[in-house]
Amino acid sequence: MKEIVEERYQLCILLKQLYKRYPNKLSIFAKPCHIKVLFGVFLSTLYTEIASLGEHYKNISFLNIHENKLVSGYNRHILIRIWNTETYETIATLREDFGSVSCITLHENKLYSGCRRDYTIRIWNKQTYEEIAILRGHTSLVRCLTLHENKLYSGSNDATIRIWAGTHTQTYEEIAILRGHTSFVTCLTLHENKLYSGSNDRTIRVWNTRTYVTIATLRGHASQVRCLTLHENNLYSGSFDKTIRVWNTRTYETIATLRGHDSQVRCLTLHENKLYSGSSIPDNTIRVWNTQTYETIATLRGHTDSVECLAIHENKLYSGSGDDAIRVWKIGEIESKTKKRKRE
Repeated sequence: MKEIVEERYQLCILLKQLYKRYPNKLSIFAKPCHIKVLFGVFLSTLYTEIASLGEHYKNISFLNIHENKLVSGYNRHILIRIWNTETYETIATLREDFGSVSCITLHENKLYSGCRRDYTIRIWNKQTYEEIAILRGHTSLVRCLTLHENKLYSGSNDATIRIWAGTHTQTYEEIAILRGHTSFVTCLTLHENKLYSGSNDRTIRVWNTRTYVTIATLRGHASQVRCLTLHENNLYSGSFDKTIRVWNTRTYETIATLRGHDSQVRCLTLHENKLYSGSSIPDNTIRVWNTQTYETIATLRGHTDSVECLAIHENKLYSGSGDDAIRVWKIGEIESKTKKRKRE
């Protein structure tokens, strides 16, 4: 396989050079869609499944990676697993009688998890796997968590976002409650002192992280906003309306609408100018998009249930699904080869 990839890589380089030299005679290579048709087999080799992690419970809904450790959460089970990203072996399993996990995030030496049953946020020592603290305040389950400048942001089914200070000092005081959404807060992301929140009310709200005032409300999706991610000055939002919208983070206008999934878009992640999106039943695929042309580069198939979560680490894509599997995909062989050649 490596020999085939190398040969096709060399062919692409040659064709690129020829097109620059003879653009009128090789105009077929002017459009990315034409290259995709001609080299579809080659493109598929860039996204090959290399492993499947076992010993699961149903509905793997959350993945996060930090320092060669993969953390997986299970939406309907009292379970968090920590995996070694090199050996794919289980390092630890966190179990407590507090109800199923609703979300997880990592920061430095701590793991934060939301609980479905008692609406709390639990904080764990990532080295010893011992529980450090419990945060209470939400009146319904915590759906999403993110950290920024020693503050923890939590979104909940109670339609609020709570902000907790003291993640560095371990005081964990609630300092603000953001109200404005009229339904579940499903996703959060931060960039340049702005907090972006997606909701079942079909909107995305933009908040000032210093004043906690709403800056803008983005409307356009026909169904709930499930996931958010940022790249440079673009915000990407995935929705149950089967689309991904691209927004300018300065003008708050829609730049593009990505269509291709046959079902709900449940998760998004970015890596080296590529957007990865996971979809639910009956689609069950991961699509790879070019963030400059907004075209589909590849479609990854293998899961037999909804793709609930995605994470990327060291040119590997991890996908969690309701089919009781975490799949590991090798990505970006062209990019890694290019970088190696430049260094040489």
